[in-house]
Formats: sequence, C-alpha cells, structure tokens
Amino acid sequence: MKVLHVVPTLKKDGAEVQLSEIFKNFNNIEVELFTFDKYEYGDSILKNLGNIVLHHKSSIMSIIFLNKLIKDNKYNIVHSHLPKSDLIIGFLRFFNKNINHVVSVHAQYGTRDKENKFKYFFSNKIWKILLNRSVGVIAISKKINSWLIDEIGIKPKKITTIHYGTEIKKRNTKNNNNNSIGMAARMLPWKGWDKVIETSFYLKEIGVDFTLKLAGSDDEDYLKTIKKLISDFDLEDNVKIYDHFTNIEEFFEEIDIFLFLSSSEGFGLVVLEAIENNVAVICSDISPLNEFVLNASGVLVDREKTKDIAQLIAKLLANESELEEIKTRQKQYIIENFTIKHSAENIEKFYINAINV
Repeated sequence: MKVLHVVPTLKKDGAEVQLSEIFKNFNNIEVELFTFDKYEYGDSILKNLGNIVLHHKSSIMSIIFLNKLIKDNKYNIVHSHLPKSDLIIGFLRFFNKNINHVVSVHAQYGTRDKENKFKYFFSNKIWKILLNRSVGVIAISKKINSWLIDEIGIKPKKITTIHYGTEIKKRNTKNNNNNSIGMAARMLPWKGWDKVIETSFYLKEIGVDFTLKLAGSDDEDYLKTIKKLISDFDLEDNVKIYDHFTNIEEFFEEIDIFLFLSSSEGFGLVVLEAIENNVAVICSDISPLNEFVLNASGVLVDREKTKDIAQLIAKLLANESELEEIKTRQKQYIIENFTIKHSAENIEKFYINAINV
C-alpha cells in the first residue's frame, strides 16, 4: 500500500514527532511525505525521516504541485495532518474523486485559551464538510473522538481512536536528582505554566528544598509572563529555565517528577515520553492525559488545587520507595497499552478497512 502523508511543516512538535516515529514502524506501507515547509533553520524532524521520500513546495504553486503529485503517483491513501493540510486535500478531492482522503485530528481546534475563536468558527464549518466526505478520520484520543461527534458534527462511523505511542527503550535505573521537578512544553497559556509555578510557591512555603526546571519553545513570547510569575512568587533561586531541548531525554535525566498541569491537550505526547524515560508523572486529571497516565498514589490531580498538589509532591519526594513504585506502575501501563508499534499496527488496519469499505 502506498500512502502520501501531508503536513504543513516539519517543525518538531507533537504531531510531527509522532508521525516520524510511526513511519519507522510500518510493516506493509510505502510512505511518502509532502510538506509546505521543511523548517530547515529551526528544530525540524527532517533528520529523523531516514529514507522517506520527501516532497516539498513552498511557493504559490504548491497546491498545483501537490495535485499533480497525487495524480501522477496514484496513492492508495492521502493522509493529511493538521487543519491546513486537511483543508487543502479536502479541496483537491472535489476535483479528484479518486483520492482516498484520511484525516488525523491532533487537537480540539479553537477551544483553548487565547486561540482565535472567530477564525475557527468559520474554518471548522468547512472542515466538518471535508471530514465527513473523507474515507475515515483518526482521533488521537477518546476526548477528540467525542469532541468531533458532539461539537463538530462528524459522523461517528467515520472516526476511529488511535492513541499516540512511544518507543520503549532499554534504560538504566534513574538516579535521584535531589528533588528536581520538571515541566517541558511549548510556552503557551493553556499548558499550565502558571499552575506549576504556583504549586512551587506552596512547596517553598511548606519548607521543601527543591529545584524547578522548565524547558520549552517560546513561540508566542509567553516566556516573559512566566518570568514575571517566578519573580512575583519570589522563586528565582528555585527555578532554572532551559532553552528548548533538541533531545528531550536529556531533560528527563535531570528530574525526579514531571509536573504537567495543562488545561487542554490533544494528547500530551511529552507526558507519555516522560513516563517512558522512567520519570514519575503528576498531571491534570483531564482527558486525554487520564487515558494513558495511571493514577498511582493520586497523581491525577485537580490543577486548580495547587496547595494540595504541593502537599502530594512533598510527600512523594520524602518517600523514595513510593515514588519508585509510581514510576514502575506508570511505565508498565504504557508498555502494555501505548507503544509506537501498537499505534502503527492500528493505523495499518485502519487503512485497509478505509479503502475496502
């Protein structure tokens, strides 16, 4: 089976990283990739693509180029990721009914704090038509599946939930990092940076000796807000801010607990990666995080109750055996349910079903 994946950019973000790993685990799929932007001068997945055939066109002629590429190669499936690609492939399908269009939905677009609701109000109406005309839709979480049905109006029979997965690597036992707590994500308001810093304030207030390590790309100039919060809570001596990690595993090596208090996620791949790296995770009790984070010792928390979260962290930092048990149980749960191999197998089955309906 020959499949063309279409993405707006190769910028290293959750969807793009997951896609590059999925490619390596297909057994019966010949993959090609088209992008409008290789993102060569930023943090790109380009180096992680191996021998994947890559097509690229960033000019005003890109849609014409893409249309010809699809016609000439007669792909069994054209699989789009993220709204720009979904809309373009959906548009081309009006002129070429032979395109078997599959869509992966990676987030609830237009629902998060400070997103452009006006833009998504109109684009989601067009998106609905295109998704319902596709041969199938992959939702990366149960939460997105429900949102597509209840809020967007996608036919339930069109949608299959296939979670993200992670590669399980052989790892040495992690050393204790002297009460280091970490948070890594894009620096955006809904990611919960304010709640992490507020929790740290209460940790300091109850006398816990700790270091908070923060890392992420500052796409929208949110770092200055984070620094102001650190200053307001008098946490300068406790907090270390890193540049964006090219290799996130180096960050996980430095922390004992990964604290992730986001208000909204499409999936939350960085949380899955933290668990795979033998780091205990405490995170918001929201879907989809609670779809793959095992709630050992009450680590799924109400993000608004930062005093209670601080008490939980203090308890776990003082009890190394309980912290170790959380790591072990969370890791075993993802080994059994959320491997990248399992995700790739499910996508292959989805493709076969989509073109044989």
